[in-house]
Amino acid sequence: MIKSFTFLKRKAGLTQEEFLRYWKEKHGPLATRVVPGLRKYIQCHPVLGVESEIDGIVELWWDNIESHRSFLSWRQSEEAKVLREDEEKFIDTSQMVRFLAEEHVIVGG
Repeated sequence: MIKSFTFLKRKAGLTQEEFLRYWKEKHGPLATRVVPGLRKYIQCHPVLGVESEIDGIVELWWDNIESHRSFLSWRQSEEAKVLREDEEKFIDTSQMVRFLAEEHVIVGG
């Protein structure tokens, strides 16, 4: 299993609550409809009232590195335009940071 994590900052002018509501109610459902090959989609919202340098983390799960590479190619396509345009509505995309990982469970089941 391959996981990609993207660290998000909200667009200037949006409150944290506005950002989180839009992400959860509008963008999340859109992403699950249009992103091909996606195994799992998780939004990590900050605990309200606790200061953080970021406004959220999106975790996407892929079966293997090939499905992730296909996603990256898809992101550049015309089909992905609707997702990219939606991101521009609430995310400061200039500050997005991505991390690709393989999970190694040390404690847990």
